[in-house]
Amino acid sequence: MTESRDEPTTEFRRFLDAAAADGPAVAVTTAAALPALDAAVRIRTVSGTTATTLGGLFTSFARVWDFPDHFGRNKDAFDDCMRDLDTPDTDGRVPDTIVVHITQAHRLLEEDRSGFEWFADSVCFYRDHYRGVGRGFAVVLSTSAPRLAEVRSRWQQAGVPVADLSSE
Repeated sequence: MTESRDEPTTEFRRFLDAAAADGPAVAVTTAAALPALDAAVRIRTVSGTTATTLGGLFTSFARVWDFPDHFGRNKDAFDDCMRDLDTPDTDGRVPDTIVVHITQAHRLLEEDRSGFEWFADSVCFYRDHYRGVGRGFAVVLSTSAPRLAEVRSRWQQAGVPVADLSSE
């Protein structure tokens, strides 16, 4: 079967729609980049290589999501900032869906097991928050094909359902 050029976008859109409803909010993929969607989807990319510790995660997210200068670099402050990702942009647009894209996902919090457990649990907290205000929230984990099963398993062991966007 020949895949159409639209298939990755369609599959990604289906995942986002399901995440906003009652589907998993985390997906794995071997794609290095995500398909482009309309302005209603706000996507920011964090490299797992810059977020191997909780401090690195705080710094990386603060940079790509433009957390305020007063961000306290602790779990409570992080949770507060993550629940404000739907603020209007400079053009006044509010996203329908918020996507955190984590590249080299096998490196994410690899030096901080308890930090990973907290973050994995927090993804469900953010998903529920955004569902409660009529928006979608999702995390897409990109990694190499040889590491895909490892990344999927790590999240599943933390109790997080994971969708598969890989071509594997």
